[in-house]
Amino acid sequence: MKTPRQHETTGLGAALTSEKDFGLRIKAIRTSREMTLEQVSDACSVSISTLSKIEKGQVSASFDTIAKIAGAFDYSLAELFSGDVAASPVAPAAVQARRTYTRAGEGLCFDNPWFHYEVHATELLMKGMIPVVMDIQVHEPPPQDVWSHHEGEEFIYVLEGEVAFHTQWYAPLVLKQGDSAYIDSTMLHTFVSLSEGPARLLSICLTERLDFSDSKGVTS
Repeated sequence: MKTPRQHETTGLGAALTSEKDFGLRIKAIRTSREMTLEQVSDACSVSISTLSKIEKGQVSASFDTIAKIAGAFDYSLAELFSGDVAASPVAPAAVQARRTYTRAGEGLCFDNPWFHYEVHATELLMKGMIPVVMDIQVHEPPPQDVWSHHEGEEFIYVLEGEVAFHTQWYAPLVLKQGDSAYIDSTMLHTFVSLSEGPARLLSICLTERLDFSDSKGVTS
């Protein structure tokens, strides 16, 4: 027997390949719960106009916004992007020995016009850190209204190439392979590639709010 959450996503397919696909899924979940755009907006702090544009496939959602929407529906990012996902049991609080792994090339991947994301450790629910490998695809800063910001702190480590790290309150910081940064991630931030070839980094978000039960584009 399928759970209510499985019924909400059944029929939309396991792979979302466009903004329209993602928007249809969000609308299907929202309407199945008889929620208005205003109610979802209040739950995830994403504006009604942005949610409407996402549902219509008119804009691409960033990692921050996707995670906020997932949290509003009590979904993990993996559940939001997949079709039939069985509910995963949560280990009792007393159990401390937890482990998961992600094989090379098997992370949960999605794109927006600026970045390619590969989220790791999506199997492990209720964790405090969210590890994401990002390929930086832009050579000019995106519009500031789509810069990332979310609860908690973030560690950034450059795996390949060279990037400019733009933040709300500081001058751009050039980071090369092997360089790292650590920030308060409530501050607006984004990345720009300075490389002719690939520019890739590891971002680890530490937060009590982003629940990967786990699971953020266009920001509110």
